[in-house]
Amino acid sequence: MLSVLAALVLLPAAAPSATAGGVPVPATPSGLPAAIEGLSPYVPPTGCDLRTRTGSLKLAKLVQATYANTYGLSRSCTSATTPSSEHFDGRAVDTFFNVRNATQRAQANALITWLLSTDKAGNPYANARRLGVMYIIWNNKMWSSYRSGEGWRPYSTCATTPSSAYDTACHRNHIHLSLSWEGANGRTSFWTKAVAPVDLGPCRPADLNWSTGNAAPNATPCPRYATVKAPTGASALLKELVPRSGMVLRPGMSGPAVTSLQKAVGVSPATGTFASVTTSRLKTWQAKHAVAASGIADAATWRALLNANGMHR
Repeated sequence: MLSVLAALVLLPAAAPSATAGGVPVPATPSGLPAAIEGLSPYVPPTGCDLRTRTGSLKLAKLVQATYANTYGLSRSCTSATTPSSEHFDGRAVDTFFNVRNATQRAQANALITWLLSTDKAGNPYANARRLGVMYIIWNNKMWSSYRSGEGWRPYSTCATTPSSAYDTACHRNHIHLSLSWEGANGRTSFWTKAVAPVDLGPCRPADLNWSTGNAAPNATPCPRYATVKAPTGASALLKELVPRSGMVLRPGMSGPAVTSLQKAVGVSPATGTFASVTTSRLKTWQAKHAVAASGIADAATWRALLNANGMHR
């Protein structure tokens, strides 16, 4: 899928420009509308769905085209028991610069300045808004669109942990960019020349712990539900399934959630790798339990799995 989406990336026609210090910055497209997106509200992660998002990939490629660096997008979420990262639903980009390298530090700082600068029309944080940047973490500090009045603030306890052993945790060897849903899906004016409406993303249903995604933008705030817990006396398998209920599990994924799924549908041994045997066995299980035999663990499949293992409502 990555290669297909990469072929669709349309980078701005102009070449990268340079700061006063001669450090390049990404090209800003011409023909942008006078209107601009507002500062993104905070939209928390709700899912485990590792499909590559068009806007996330475009932004990563834009930065790579400017600095010839590397990047990372989705991050495995099948070991998690709560949605805790925008990487889990494809809304985050890690673009790699090392603060201990003077050239890379200058490049990272130039990129961030480009994102947060006021444009010629007087719009503060213009490129961040047009790209749907929700927050940035770099070199011990964090900036967020939803708390922009506070500027950069300390990130975690990083100021007190200068050792290189903490460089990843403190984002000293990469910039983390979390995006709004409209930014992650490539709907914002930087790419489309039309201001995108706010998309509050997929909502977690009351009976599952993870959302399973939606294609259409959502303008309605998601309700808050209590975490779903296994009932007293639940089997060991049900206790494994409930915390991960709702994760979109599909071929190619691996990890503890896949292991639990395999146990539930009768794959033996349960290897934790979602390959052809798991797909076939899951389709058979889905058909037997009146669920569309897609070979993907979706919301309907999770409800059937929980019910079959004693989670009755």
